[in-house]
Order: sequence, then C-alpha cells, then structure tokens
Amino acid sequence: MELLRNNSKQISDQIMDAPDKKKQFLLGAKQILPVALAGTIDGLVFGLLARQAGFSVTEAVLFSFLVNAASSQFATLGFISQGVAGFPILISTMLLNARQILYGLSLGPHFRDIPIWKLMGAAWMLNDETYALKSTYLSQGKKTSLPFYCGAGVVDLMIWTLSTLIGAAFGTLISEPQKYGLDFAYIATFIGFLAINLKSTFYVKTALVASSLACLGYHLNGVTLSVILGTFSAVIMGVIFDER
Repeated sequence: MELLRNNSKQISDQIMDAPDKKKQFLLGAKQILPVALAGTIDGLVFGLLARQAGFSVTEAVLFSFLVNAASSQFATLGFISQGVAGFPILISTMLLNARQILYGLSLGPHFRDIPIWKLMGAAWMLNDETYALKSTYLSQGKKTSLPFYCGAGVVDLMIWTLSTLIGAAFGTLISEPQKYGLDFAYIATFIGFLAINLKSTFYVKTALVASSLACLGYHLNGVTLSVILGTFSAVIMGVIFDER
C-alpha cells in the first residue's frame, strides 16, 4: 500500500513538473534565439565553403548536425582545402575543442543528479553559444534546469544546421565570400560574446591577457596554438586572481 502511495506521488509530481519543464524549455529556446540567429551567417558561410571544398550538400549538412562545433568545422575545411587529411585534422580539431573540457568541468557540478545518458545528449549540444547562455543563467543564482539547457541547444543546433543547408544549396552562386566580408562573420560573433561580458576591470584584464597570448600563439603556430594559449590563459587568470 505504501509503495502504491509513493508511486502515485511520483506520478503526481511528474505531472505537476511537466508545465514547468515545458516553460523552461521554451525559455531557453527564446533566450538563445538572438545569438543563434546571429550565427546564421556563420552557417551560411560554412555551407558555402564546404561546397567549395568538395562536400556534397548532404555531407555539409551532416557535418554541421553531427559535429556541431563551428571552429573545428572551419579548421577542417581549411585543412581539406590545402590537401591535408587524416591524423593532422584529428589532432588539430581535438586541440581546438579542448576548451569543451573546461566547459564541461564548469557546468558538471550543477548536473550531478542528471542520468549519464541525458548528459551525453546535453554534451552533444554544448558549444560556445549554449555555454555562454547557461553559465550566465547559473551565475544569476537560478536553479539548474536541463530543460532550459536543452531548449537552447535544440534551437541553436536547428538554426546552425538549417543555415548550413541554405549555404550549401546556394553556395555555388557566390564564388568569393571574402569579397563581401562573410568570412568575418564568425569572428564578429565572438567579439559580441566578449563585449557583453566585460563587466569589470578583472574581466577587461583577463580579456587583454588572453587576447595578447592568443595573438602570440597565432604568430608562432597558427590558429591551434592561438586557441590553446588564449583559452588556458583566461582559465589561469580566473583560478589565480580574485574577481574584483
């Protein structure tokens, strides 16, 4: 009898939680929308460049949908365009995405009670945009919400994949994207992320240190070292110095 009552209570709680979960999902979808739409140009450019690199429309779309990591996708296209294949691409893209480990370590403590299979799905939708939104959400003292995270992730992934499809389908109509400044769209998106987070002197100092080391890394060994030095220097600043 007690077991029956407990089961009834669990079912009742799930029914009561359903509207709140839906509300959180829609809230995440709504809040990511401006950022995801800003990344539409990135998706269009990626689809366009993928076609120029020899990808079919289907291959370009699946690349965006399954990988969902713009920086490593653009890097891979660069390698392929230069005739590089295999192991160098694997190592370079792994290093470029090393920051994802830091993202996971940052968000992980907030999702300890979430089943591993759900976390695997959430990890697939984890990228710079969704991490920025989720970390801001948690920094405001709000309760951990997987539906909020998934709402943001699903919308971001759909827009990224759809824009890739459009870019790949009509990419052959634009032979020189650099001529229109489209190659700068991806960089502009991250400058926007940076601008809205410069809230104190500490953040400004961190940005200056990270950007300086990123430039040094680019000068020494290109994009890969630039990303590594820029990312880890910002992390070290956060660990060693107090935020003021």
